[in-house]
Amino acid sequence: MRPDPDLDLVERVEGRTRLLVPAASLGGGPPPKSPAFFNPLAAVTRDFAVLFYGARYRGSSARLLDALCGVGARGIRVANESGADILVHLNDANPTAAGIARRNCDLNGLGDRCAVSSEDANALMYGSLRSGPRFDAIDVDPFGSPVPFVDAAVSTVRPGGIVALTATDLSALTGRSRSSGRRKYFLSLHPTDFSREVAARALAAYGVIRAAAAERGARPVFAHVDSQYLRVYLEIRGHARAADESLDRLGHLGYCPTCLYRGVMDPGRGHRCPVCGGELLELGPLWLGELFDEQQLKGMLAMSDGMGWAARSKLLGRALADAGLPPYYYALDRIADSLGTCVPRLDRLLESLASKGYRAVRSWAHELGVKTDAPHQLFVEEVRRLSSCRGAASPAPPRRARCSGACSPSASPRGPPRTISSPSPGSRPARRPGTP
Repeated sequence: MRPDPDLDLVERVEGRTRLLVPAASLGGGPPPKSPAFFNPLAAVTRDFAVLFYGARYRGSSARLLDALCGVGARGIRVANESGADILVHLNDANPTAAGIARRNCDLNGLGDRCAVSSEDANALMYGSLRSGPRFDAIDVDPFGSPVPFVDAAVSTVRPGGIVALTATDLSALTGRSRSSGRRKYFLSLHPTDFSREVAARALAAYGVIRAAAAERGARPVFAHVDSQYLRVYLEIRGHARAADESLDRLGHLGYCPTCLYRGVMDPGRGHRCPVCGGELLELGPLWLGELFDEQQLKGMLAMSDGMGWAARSKLLGRALADAGLPPYYYALDRIADSLGTCVPRLDRLLESLASKGYRAVRSWAHELGVKTDAPHQLFVEEVRRLSSCRGAASPAPPRRARCSGACSPSASPRGPPRTISSPSPGSRPARRPGTP
């Protein structure tokens, strides 16, 4: 299973791991699938995978299947950097990719901790039920949607195990492509200013529904989203009662495009906005419970601090503060647009809401996002009051007023997307506020 010696491979260091990757994947455009797939922009998600599996299985042993491994970057980094006793099975249906993954195992001295195969991922997962041993964790990181692999993963992982799902078809999960979301995930979505959290809750809901079809419960224990990727980690429990309990945590959010109200929908109260009387758009089904497990986050945060990954620790700290808050956030740039004002200083807004007795923290999913239990109207009025460039209110002005120095430095008008360079573990990739 050795790759062709004429393959144009280059060595790249990610985290503390050496990787041979196709030179063409580092050219700045979309990474090619041939000769093997490797996305350098997914380094952030691989950092979090190292932290997740390290915290989850520290002090115990586990078998992890990287079902669609490409050159093996994720699974090899977990084996090499997590500090946990994890045996990694790397699989890719592309024999060239599997061969490169084997070389990467050897390059890092992991030959005794990694197995490599080149099989159909679903056949491998279902085959583990017959031939065993079963996997304690299954990582599904496809090119596009994870839908073709979800049933096999949630029905074959060991009870109590983890299924990690990656999706790059964010338009289907954020409401930008409503027809795609309906076809793939059975979703009814619309674009919102809190679409990143909607996407995480939508993918979690899909995993819960598919697990329930196999009479298994599922709950998310960690999630991460950026401009390229969405990752949700589900804990799978193996009985029908757990499935029923998980399904009880699904529901719908209502969103008013007129006044930007959002809230959990009560099926018995109709589709009228309680603030302005406009029509509420229905978003769902979504997971409405907690997205994060507190102990898991604390373990990941301790690891991240120890590794000096400051940017990762920052996001994990925000996720810890998320507990008990509503299942959505407010994107300040969008709220300011609707009011015809600029974005107020975020720290002043959080302090003001706290002084009025409400919880208010920065969102884990959006750089200018605020999560709060304050009523919608009070929150909007606080944004208006604290903005130093207030103008006449308007439902949806085409451009935000120019900000003075008292406004958030992040609140510049939207420009064209920027190319994101490959991030290092201690830094966060540049990203435009408001990108869904």
